[in-house]
Amino acid sequence: MPTWLNLLFAAVAGIAAIALLASVIAIAVRWPDDQSGSSTARPAPGDDPASPPSTGDAASRIWPHSWTHDAPDQPFTADEAHREMQVHRTCRLDGCGRKAVAFQTLIDAGRVTPDTSRQPH
Repeated sequence: MPTWLNLLFAAVAGIAAIALLASVIAIAVRWPDDQSGSSTARPAPGDDPASPPSTGDAASRIWPHSWTHDAPDQPFTADEAHREMQVHRTCRLDGCGRKAVAFQTLIDAGRVTPDTSRQPH
């Protein structure tokens, strides 16, 4: 097969991969707010359509808030704590501030009952 044909196939495959990635990102950013598939975003109830978009847009729901193991600045809700426990499932409680705060939040919410025989005192 001639070299130019190999390069042409590689270019077409690259363009197709970029188009696929762009469409997946567009769907992921739009999906939580717009289940109907239309391209116009609908404001959430109580939002003022004339106001600028808030920091709680779709992209902020996709990307993690923090890649660190540091304790959060604000306390977690019970659902956020559950997610953090999943994200930091391989971390130890005594070495990961985020997991420790999430674990305590779940205890306070009544979602977790710690095994008292395993806790050092």
